[in-house]
Amino acid sequence: MSIIKEYLSKYLPYIFWSVVAVLISASLLLFMQFFNEMKSMRFIGQGVEFRNTISISGEGEVTVVPGVAEFSFAVTEEASTVAVAQNTVTEKMNNILKSLEGIGIKEKNIKTLNYNLTPRYEFGEKAKSLSLRPIPPSGERVLVGYEVSHWIEIKMENIDGVGEALAHLGGLGATNISSIRFTVEDEDVPKRDARKKAIKDAEGKARILADDLGVRLIKIVNFSEGGGPFYARNFAVSEAAFGIGGDVELPSIPTGENKVTSNVTISYAIE
Repeated sequence: MSIIKEYLSKYLPYIFWSVVAVLISASLLLFMQFFNEMKSMRFIGQGVEFRNTISISGEGEVTVVPGVAEFSFAVTEEASTVAVAQNTVTEKMNNILKSLEGIGIKEKNIKTLNYNLTPRYEFGEKAKSLSLRPIPPSGERVLVGYEVSHWIEIKMENIDGVGEALAHLGGLGATNISSIRFTVEDEDVPKRDARKKAIKDAEGKARILADDLGVRLIKIVNFSEGGGPFYARNFAVSEAAFGIGGDVELPSIPTGENKVTSNVTISYAIE
């Protein structure tokens, strides 16, 4: 025991201060790593809170000429039975789809949007002449038939042929043509251009404000964006517009221009 006590009394202070030195070194190392991480942070929306910041909004706008048209159409039929209604719709729709390639519409740009089958009911005296079953007491609804609708969406890469396509569809039995929209093939390009303009607008305003306040812009600490494309107005067309059964005059469909806007807000750390 005397040997152990002698050993501890001689070397314990050295052990104690060695442990203290290791702890201090580790603390300094962690602090330096944290400091270097903070210094190297250069990304937007970082988690460090800056007490002194300013936020500036910017707006950018570009105008593009549309090169693509998108619209939908339907074939709708009513009949006393489901089978008759479906067969009639199928026959008309198949004829339309087979003919679309002839007017420059590719198969990849044709897709079904919806297919509806709904029963039709009538009330009162009108139901007596249309009913498929014995007439119930007055005031109750009566099943008089079925309605089938098949909706298709089309994308046209040749917008000069939109008028011809509308007349063509109407002549083949399309009963509803709607939501004609003119856009561009790659919407990301004008969106990016509009965003660049908005950022440049915000940066210019930030420099002016910083100069007026007598402060210096350090870095961007937050960024957000809103806005989007403003499409040319949509057109809704019905079969009556085509004069089905006679010569059809091609409708004039102006495409106009699309405005693509971007609104950004940038927050800067200042000193």
